[in-house]
Amino acid sequence: MSIKLPPELTPLSSVTGEQLEHYLPYARLVDERGRYMPWDEFRHRVNKGDDQVLAWSFTRRARAFASQFIDYENESGQRAGFNTTASMNETCERVDKSGTTQALRQQEERLQGTGAALIPLELDEAITSSQLEGANTTTRVARSMLESGRKPRTESEQMIVGNARLMAEISEHLDEPLSISLIRHLHAVGMEGIDDSKYMPGQFRDSDDIVIADYDGNIVHQPPQAANIIERLENVCSWINSDAGPYVHPLLRACILHFMIAHEHPFRDGNGRTSRALFYWYLLKSGYEAFRFISISNLLYAAPVKYARSYQYTETDGMDLTYFLEYQLSIIRRALDNLYHHIDALVTRRTSLDIMLFKSGALQRLTQRQIALVNIMLAAPGKEFTAAEVSQKMGVSDNTARNDLRALVREQLSEEHKTNGQQTVYIAVNKPVHIASN
Repeated sequence: MSIKLPPELTPLSSVTGEQLEHYLPYARLVDERGRYMPWDEFRHRVNKGDDQVLAWSFTRRARAFASQFIDYENESGQRAGFNTTASMNETCERVDKSGTTQALRQQEERLQGTGAALIPLELDEAITSSQLEGANTTTRVARSMLESGRKPRTESEQMIVGNARLMAEISEHLDEPLSISLIRHLHAVGMEGIDDSKYMPGQFRDSDDIVIADYDGNIVHQPPQAANIIERLENVCSWINSDAGPYVHPLLRACILHFMIAHEHPFRDGNGRTSRALFYWYLLKSGYEAFRFISISNLLYAAPVKYARSYQYTETDGMDLTYFLEYQLSIIRRALDNLYHHIDALVTRRTSLDIMLFKSGALQRLTQRQIALVNIMLAAPGKEFTAAEVSQKMGVSDNTARNDLRALVREQLSEEHKTNGQQTVYIAVNKPVHIASN
């Protein structure tokens, strides 16, 4: 279903004194519940009997007067700007406290002895960002492919492998400013080998035959003309690289960069993955190391219509970035919560495991390396581990890895199976321990 476009504002010259007094309470950024609503929702929240368009006119003008504008505009000349809401400020504060390199180091100290507990999370964004763009592969199959190094067999798997390359590549360019060449390079790294005739890796589109449609097939966005791509992207680079002008929090700047690249749509395909990769590039560049283990696409994939509409609301309402920023920050807030819940669960699991090993007497029979291996295996329920994989990941010989795995089998912490190809694999046995309260 397409959104309802905002109406023309009622001219102030036609507003009577009586109307001014009555509608002045609508001259605010958010409603009484703190919601920054687009016209599509706002029209249903106007008091019964009030003129919806007149009420909107007061709200929209209040927002425009309060906006912080940036050096970026659409092809129609509408300058982009945003308002900072209470929920946005709260998310920025939480990211400052919990998303920085220092905060991550503190969490890693809590995870000592749990194995490479956070490493699997690094793959989440590469997988779900591709799924968001149509990759038809389950997360389990995709993760197994990336972890084992198996070559992709389908275009969907090629998308995921390419995106994994892209997410790994951004870390190699954190000391660089944003540039046309970097945007081209990242796109090429992520899209090469999928379908080069379709994606044209690293090459900007040279035609204006691309439109963005909603799920009903309605055209919702016509990207800027191809002839202006380089000039417009140079302006994007200039803004993101400059400290001039009013302060914009790094999290907001990263989200705005995400929006800009998607709005410009400089490539024939792969713009979404590239824009989200640049979002991560800017946050990592700004010292928010925890975002290596945070996937926004995991949540965007669960509600793609809301994600698409956050673009539409901005693009159809005078380039008011607040709609996009509010939605993105709500996703980031939930993603950050998910990371910390995951860490808490890992710490609790390690405590439970220690108690179980102590009660069974296995604590004195197993080495610290073998206990770390249990934690690694428990972090991947149902995953089949081989001695060769454990050998490589833990830096021990094949024989040592095999002996460690068999030690876990003897302690009934793992099960040994044969695959169809008669390869021996090991799967963790999860034995939860209930910790009595005092």
